[in-house]
Amino acid sequence: MVDAFLRRTLTQYPLDFTPDLRRLKPWPSLKDSLWRQPYLIELTYADNFRRVEDSIRGRNLKILEVGCGTGFMSLELARMGHDVVGIDPNDKIIRIARRTMETDPYGKSRGDLRYEIADFNKWSDDPGTYDVVLFSRVLHDLLHPGKILSRAHHLLKKGGRLICLEYAYDRIDRRAATWLYQIRRALELTGWYSSHLPVDPREGVDGIMNDALYGRKEHINKFEEMRHPLEQLFHGEHFSWHCYYCWDVFREMRIPDQRREKALAGLFNGMEQLLIDSLEIQPALFHFMGTKATV
Repeated sequence: MVDAFLRRTLTQYPLDFTPDLRRLKPWPSLKDSLWRQPYLIELTYADNFRRVEDSIRGRNLKILEVGCGTGFMSLELARMGHDVVGIDPNDKIIRIARRTMETDPYGKSRGDLRYEIADFNKWSDDPGTYDVVLFSRVLHDLLHPGKILSRAHHLLKKGGRLICLEYAYDRIDRRAATWLYQIRRALELTGWYSSHLPVDPREGVDGIMNDALYGRKEHINKFEEMRHPLEQLFHGEHFSWHCYYCWDVFREMRIPDQRREKALAGLFNGMEQLLIDSLEIQPALFHFMGTKATV
């Protein structure tokens, strides 16, 4: 349930690493991570949390986060006064989440928070236990999303809410790939990008398209494979598209001047959202919110 970056670099985390939106600081050793600079987190993970926060109505709710990873979102939800369970099958990731929780300076005022090492396919709780079930960039990575969402449906109370922030990789189009090539190649020519792209733009755009659509060994769910069970099992209340392509640009940028890097990151993020809003490119990150339907 953790993303590919975490799988690659988990052992490289500093021993005191605390992925906490309220205790952001530079982590220079995390060169390939968004956590290396607070301003990158504000544009990505923190922005996603604000969407989740806006989707939650009520106080003292029982919330389940499936695939919680390092736990920063579950931690913030508990700080809002909710009782939260975060599950993830990776024990090393859960150790980071628990360590961050244990050093939380706001711990006395938060709701109950528990992290469990568990595979959602094998994990169970009483039916109708939760007011909210959250998936954040996880559902695309889980086999049989219909079954996964049926389990979430089963765990929700009557009128309970599902929140899903999800990556739809197959949505990329040639305009998006062209925009990405322009940004990456320009950064590369200045020495500020870590990878190497073809000099020929057509070849570069083709490569980005192929990598996005076919360049992985593991199965990843397509948009329709997620959308259909979401709409079948939950009454949709909200659906929107948001920035995500620039996340990978941020990871690969190597701009030595932090003020310049922060300014460029903000520009790229704003440009992507403008292109999405004006229907110039197909976006890849969607936000779905719905209430439990009678099945």
